[in-house]
Amino acid sequence: MNSLDSLKSSIISQFGTPCAVIDLDIIKKNILRAQKICDAAGVANRPHIKTHKSPLLAKMQIDAGARGITCQKLGEAEVMAEAGIDDILIATNILGAARSGRLASLQKKLPLKVCADNHVSLQEYSKAAEAANRPLDVLIECDTGQKR
Repeated sequence: MNSLDSLKSSIISQFGTPCAVIDLDIIKKNILRAQKICDAAGVANRPHIKTHKSPLLAKMQIDAGARGITCQKLGEAEVMAEAGIDDILIATNILGAARSGRLASLQKKLPLKVCADNHVSLQEYSKAAEAANRPLDVLIECDTGQKR
């Protein structure tokens, strides 16, 4: 049995399957490579954390030079903020009184950025900003023909 097979066997016996195993050295190289590409292009990097959902990996991305992070959902933003990340963009519209209240609570702790593609979201954001007593940065999404 070679060392890789031995490692696989050890992981399976210790943790069972399925089990995600991450090589942090490779992750770090990939993060640095992506940041280098953004830097060379003069583009501010704000990686989307929806694939890894890990505060550790998000912090690695920020330490490498990312401006901040993008979260798909409010719950992801809450987790990242709790971990100490303070530059967060929430990419989807936040609707409903319960979510608007959570947004206001989080906005009280740190300045957030949100996206809107409709007037209902803008009304919710206005209420959340007022409740938080802090302005909320809003990026307006425009459909450029792809309906995405």
